[in-house]
Amino acid sequence: PPPSGDAPAPATAGAAGAAALAAVDAPASPAPVPTPVNGSFAGVVSKPIDSAFLTQMPFGTRSHWLQPWRAYLDTPPASRLREAIGINFNVTTAQAPAVARLLAASGFARARIEIGWGELRYDDPTRLVHPEEWETKLAILRDYGIRPLILLNSNDGKPAPLKTVQLTVTAPAAQGGRTVQLDAASAAAVIPGYTGFNGTKAAELLITSVSPTGVATLARPLPVAVPAGTYPASILKYKPFSPLRRDDGSANPDGEQTLQGWLDYVAAVSAIAKRVLGSDAFDLEVWNEYTFGADFLDANNYADPHPYSSVLDDQVILRRTLELVKDPARGLPDVHVGSGFSNQRPWDSGSTAPAGLDALDKHLYPANNRFPADLPNVALDAQAQPAMTTDSSGNRHDTFSPTYDAFFPEYYLSGISTETLVRDIAPITTEVPDPTGVVTAHGRGTGPAGGTPPQTWMTEAGLQFRFAAEQLGVTLDEADLEHLKAKATLRTLTAFVNKGVSQIDLYAAGTQEWGLVGSDFWRALQNGGYPGDTAGGPVMDAVRRLVGTLGDGRVTTPRVLTLASIGDYAGRKQFEGCGTGAYPALYDRDVLAFLPFQADDKRFVAAVYVMTRNMARVERPGESGPARFDLPAGRYQLTIGGVRSATARVSAVDPLTGESVPVSVVRRDPGGWLVVELPVTDSPRLLSIDNA
Repeated sequence: PPPSGDAPAPATAGAAGAAALAAVDAPASPAPVPTPVNGSFAGVVSKPIDSAFLTQMPFGTRSHWLQPWRAYLDTPPASRLREAIGINFNVTTAQAPAVARLLAASGFARARIEIGWGELRYDDPTRLVHPEEWETKLAILRDYGIRPLILLNSNDGKPAPLKTVQLTVTAPAAQGGRTVQLDAASAAAVIPGYTGFNGTKAAELLITSVSPTGVATLARPLPVAVPAGTYPASILKYKPFSPLRRDDGSANPDGEQTLQGWLDYVAAVSAIAKRVLGSDAFDLEVWNEYTFGADFLDANNYADPHPYSSVLDDQVILRRTLELVKDPARGLPDVHVGSGFSNQRPWDSGSTAPAGLDALDKHLYPANNRFPADLPNVALDAQAQPAMTTDSSGNRHDTFSPTYDAFFPEYYLSGISTETLVRDIAPITTEVPDPTGVVTAHGRGTGPAGGTPPQTWMTEAGLQFRFAAEQLGVTLDEADLEHLKAKATLRTLTAFVNKGVSQIDLYAAGTQEWGLVGSDFWRALQNGGYPGDTAGGPVMDAVRRLVGTLGDGRVTTPRVLTLASIGDYAGRKQFEGCGTGAYPALYDRDVLAFLPFQADDKRFVAAVYVMTRNMARVERPGESGPARFDLPAGRYQLTIGGVRSATARVSAVDPLTGESVPVSVVRRDPGGWLVVELPVTDSPRLLSIDNA
């Protein structure tokens, strides 16, 4: 939700946006020519912000050189970042009080929890099977001022209210068979169409009928031979989702019954949350990923032959859910709803979203991509020209592919993949064709006809460092892993929120591989007592310092910062080119991030760092410990507009360590430009500019 109390952030800091907003401290003259101090530049980026980075990379293309995140520069209020910080709260009930206390002390404002449809009782689908678990967690989050995002989901392992039973097969059945012989008690327990033998999912082998002699007919052939014996099964409260109309056009009561059961579940969980929280200060996410546990969405997954020629459109589920939640009679005006159906696909857009949807949700887990490699979609060179050849067999290949590993949290802000998230969060409208060829408008300002454009939430985001490091032959110990997670967390939060994401639920509080709470905290917690607000480890320390530097000020007069140039003294590279203008080296200066936030009416805080392509690379081979992964700091000169250059004061801090960073003003241009120099590494350093 938009931060309360702050004026809306400017849409863009490009020329058109700045002119329209009439920024208070807009420069009165062109930017000064970059001039080195105490040395010479290895290179200068003279136009670091350019809409062409996005507009010249249409959907279906990709590039190692074009940087879509540099197509615009926003200066959102710092409160937007503070209020966006969330985490997946996958901890036990016993751990919840200590972890919630730590998260609140570290600056986390949100927490995502899943209360699946299968958590409701079979005999009373308005009540939870284990109310003490979920009600306790909600109450704890309430007490520590953390806003819950409740995931509404139907994972096929426990897709809906159900009863577990044991069914006894009295005679062996061959693979491919369509019937099994049940004993009398088992036959009597079966509800045809709702009861099925469990497999990798509940009721995977549904029983469609049972004869008077106990012969059970299955919805699909047996995948393996089944000896006589007793097997676990489930009785579902509702059948798997199916279309609301049959192929002949008649109403399908099974489809409507299941959908109504889903809506009853939405209503029940919302009522429980409101009762426990004492308000409607919570949000809802509808569904969790198409590629994980989603078989219950389609009844055809449970039958062969398929009973339907189509599936229930997920937009129907979403629209009916919105109608329920947004009904004034429900008393949920402050509840915001995000679509989890969009978690893993690039097609969803504000222009096609149902009216009333508050957010399109994304799950971003960048993999380790090793280059050179030919990828799908058309490669573009540094000049935005097609860069592919076709061999005699008709196969396309990149004309040139640099050698490097791409493993970094901002992968989906880059142009390496055509599915860059920038298409949805930029204040620039572009077009994307869906798999059927229908072209839709994408961008921050696109919304349904007559409706408000939905926001973008990242409801899961993380990097699997151990896996990437193993591919590179690097071994990570506990300290290495926690250090890298802290850097990735800072980069994820500052980059994605600055570029337009309004909520980020990092993955996750618990679990050994993905957990962001430090190991020392868990060990101390096992020994009894609360370990302390500052005992959460590197990630918690970094977030706490980030939030502390942002402060708690409010913005009443929005201002816009601009970045005119980047002067690079070091000349280091992310990868080598081949010596041509089309395929140059990618220098660190080409991916230097300047991400400003307005802390209050007189102060800005900008995250500044090199957006390195590979966070698992050892940058300091001669060193030991976690610092060997840190890019040696290089000196850069930034020409910044939108501040009171004659009197502005500057300082900088590293939230990873808490240490001050040297920063100097090397020029106060009378035209309204402030030129500063500071050492920059691959983790955000926070540059504060005080306009007093």
